[in-house]
Amino acid sequence: MPAGDRAQSSAVLLRRADRILSHAEDGLNLIAAFAIFFLMFVGVVQIVGRTVFDFAIYGYIDWIEQASVLFAFLGIAYAQRLGSHIGMDLTMGWRPERRWKIELFGVAMALAIISVLIYASFTNFLRAYSIGDSTMDIRLPTWPAKLMVPLALSVLWLRLSLQICGYVRMIAHPDAEPVAVPKLITIETQVQDEIAEVLGKQDVR
Repeated sequence: MPAGDRAQSSAVLLRRADRILSHAEDGLNLIAAFAIFFLMFVGVVQIVGRTVFDFAIYGYIDWIEQASVLFAFLGIAYAQRLGSHIGMDLTMGWRPERRWKIELFGVAMALAIISVLIYASFTNFLRAYSIGDSTMDIRLPTWPAKLMVPLALSVLWLRLSLQICGYVRMIAHPDAEPVAVPKLITIETQVQDEIAEVLGKQDVR
C-alpha cells in the first residue's frame, strides 16, 4: 500500500476512534460542569440559610467533599483532547516534525504515570468498598467518589493512547493533516491571536 494510502487509512481510523472517545469525554465534562453548578448552588443555600434562616444543610461538608471529585477529575480527558492543560512550551520555535517527537515523548511519559495512578486509585477504591469506608459526619460511603478517580483516569489513558497513535502518524507522515492530536501553534500564530484578542477587547470598549 502506498504511503499516501496508509496515511489516509490511519486518518480514517483515528477520526472514528476520536469521535467515539470524544462523546464519552464530553459527557464526563458535562457531569463535571453540573457538579460545579450544584456545589455553587448548595454553597449559596448554606450561606443564606445559616445567615438568614438559622438552618444548615445536613452533612454539608461531607457532601461537598464527595462531590468535589466530580469536577476535579471528570474533565481531565476533555482538557487533554483540547490541549488545555497548563504547561510551558519551550519548543514553539522548532520545526513541526521535531515538535511532534517531543509531544510524543511527553504523552508517552504521561501514559506511564497515569497507568500507575489507575492501579493505585482502583486499589484505593477496592479497599474503601471492602471495609465500608465512610465520611466522618453523616457516614456517607466513600467508594462511589473513589471509583470516579480510576474511571476518569481510564478515559484519560484512552485519550493519551490515541494521541500517541496520532503523533506516530504525524512523525511518519509530516505533511498529513493532524488527527486526534492538538494542533501545534507557532509563535507567529500565537502572537497574532493575542493581538487580535487585545484589539477585540479595545473595540468593544
